[in-house]
Amino acid sequence: MSSKHFNSKDTIFAAGDAGGALPKLISGAVILYTLFDDGRRQVLDLAGPGDFLHFDVEDQVDYYAEALVPSEVLFFPATELLAAPDGAAFLLEQMRDRLAMERRHVTMLSHKGAEERLSDFIRMASDCLGQEEGQLELPLTRQQIADFTGLTLETVSRTFARWERENIMTKVGRRTYHLHERLAA
Repeated sequence: MSSKHFNSKDTIFAAGDAGGALPKLISGAVILYTLFDDGRRQVLDLAGPGDFLHFDVEDQVDYYAEALVPSEVLFFPATELLAAPDGAAFLLEQMRDRLAMERRHVTMLSHKGAEERLSDFIRMASDCLGQEEGQLELPLTRQQIADFTGLTLETVSRTFARWERENIMTKVGRRTYHLHERLAA
């Protein structure tokens, strides 16, 4: 087992890197994304403390992980973790949690309008990052939020600005928002 610190915007791993060591986020926040041939990016997931960043035991990783803020990652040798008495059950539980988050994301992308997507994103980010209820420190840029929600940067910016005007959320710091009843629920 080894631990490594990453600064904001550092790549933790890239598509094509070998699997084998399973990275678990100890502190910070990370986005997982893929790049299309034309250079567009799709944010696949947001990871918070306690989340594994991939489960590729033998193959190559097929997406990227980038630290959003200073982050610490602990790398577990997959063979050791799987050989531990409760290792496989632990990994299965972790995979089940990630799959539940992926289902929320897919549902958000496939059947919801812009405002619903952003409301869901706010709740997902709050859950994932373990934020205090009603308060959210959002380490993603608006472009990254757009890439996660499948919306344009303009739509994200307009919706956030309207929510601030309508007191649905209040910006209280550079990246910190107070979420009023509708978003905090």
